[in-house]
This record gives sequence, C-alpha cells and structure tokens, in this order.
Amino acid sequence: LIGSPGIRYAVAVVSAERIDEINILQATLEGMRMAVEGVMGVRSIAGDDNVASAKRTEVSYIVTGGVGDDDDVAKATTAATTETTSYHALIDGNKIPKDMPCEAESMTKGDGREYSIGAASILAKVTRDRLMHEYDKMYPEYNLSQHKGYPTAAHMSAVG
Repeated sequence: LIGSPGIRYAVAVVSAERIDEINILQATLEGMRMAVEGVMGVRSIAGDDNVASAKRTEVSYIVTGGVGDDDDVAKATTAATTETTSYHALIDGNKIPKDMPCEAESMTKGDGREYSIGAASILAKVTRDRLMHEYDKMYPEYNLSQHKGYPTAAHMSAVG
C-alpha cells in the first residue's frame, strides 16, 4: 500500500496526555482530522521528523508518505492547499470530526465496507504496533511487545 504509486497517506499519533485531557473519542476524532490535514498538505512535516517514534515528545503529530519523490509531494501539497474541494474524507464510525478541512462522510463499520478505510485501519494498527515495540524496550516490565497495550489480563496485571 505505502509503496503504491499515486497513494498519499498520513497517520496521526495522539499522546496519552492528550487522550487524558480530552477523552478517547475526542482524541480519535482529532487524530482523524489531523490525518486528513496531513494528506491534504495542510500540515507540513520537516524531513527527519516524519517518523512515528516512542522518543518523540510532542503531544500529537502526524507522519505522511506516498505520492512519489519529494517533488511530487511538494506539488501535491501546493495543489492541496489551493484546491481543498477536490478532497472527500471517508470516516470510519458514526461521527465526523469538527473543523474538517474538506467534505466528509461517516460510514459505520467502514473498514469492512470501503477499501480505503480498511487500508487506513491497517496503517494505524501497524504504526501503533511499532510504537509498542519501542515502548517495550523503554519499559520492559510491561511486556508491551506481546500485548501491544491492549487490556489483556497480562497487561492489566502489569499496570495493576
């Protein structure tokens, strides 16, 4: 997917601090909006900062990729900021984030109904799993590489 020509993607990472501040639903919606802004080029990313990492200290950030070489990304970003009406976001779930930078529609169980939503779900899960492996090295007592932070019995016992 990420190596396919003509594909542009963005993954938003929202910190635990931000989730605690605004709640998981609002953080999820905020992340969706951030990812759309990343695809559209509304948010710019500095070269070396365009990677998801447990070592990053920002409250929230996005990682983008695709389209082709840097010239293609620059062209897509320029076009995106001038032609926002050419974008349409499909949102998995029944709520559309506030302040979306383009038209959007929600789709309940969208990851099973629309390939682009399913692909976005895979990108998000792979990013989260990679982050959990990094966190596991930082906090081995929680065994995050095994359960990825999901509330399994082992995870609940470790954080207990």
